[in-house]
Amino acid sequence: MKYFLIALIPIVAAVIIVILAKRTASHTFKCKHCSEEFNIKWSKAVATEHSGNEYMLICPYCQTKDWCTQQLDK
Repeated sequence: MKYFLIALIPIVAAVIIVILAKRTASHTFKCKHCSEEFNIKWSKAVATEHSGNEYMLICPYCQTKDWCTQQLDK
């Protein structure tokens, strides 16, 4: 039973990470250079560097890599 619980912890952590990444990816992101808004895949939300609601992304419109702001629902 002890080993089962130890094995269950990484699985639960992975599920939580995927849920949070999908929630993040459901919002749009705004490029600081061209002001266009775009969406990202949830896998990109997991793998990209971020600080608060700013994510280091490549804008699909102007191809600039910079901090893009997550547009939260109001």
